[in-house]
Amino acid sequence: MTLKQQTIEEIKQLPPKELTRAYNFILLLKEKKRPTHGKQKKAAYLRAREVLSKCKGSLSEDIITNREDRI
Repeated sequence: MTLKQQTIEEIKQLPPKELTRAYNFILLLKEKKRPTHGKQKKAAYLRAREVLSKCKGSLSEDIITNREDRI
């Protein structure tokens, strides 16, 4: 019996709650395998910098201005 067949047999024996967990785990595994189209994922701070670079003005000045009433 192949590993795939053994896995299917084990899945058939799972109660509904555990079957849902196994299905969600499989979806997570498939998601990790998706290609990134030749690009590596950017770090979160790099994505944030990219988005903020399109904003005009100074974000730090806006924050300071909005906090002045609380100081």
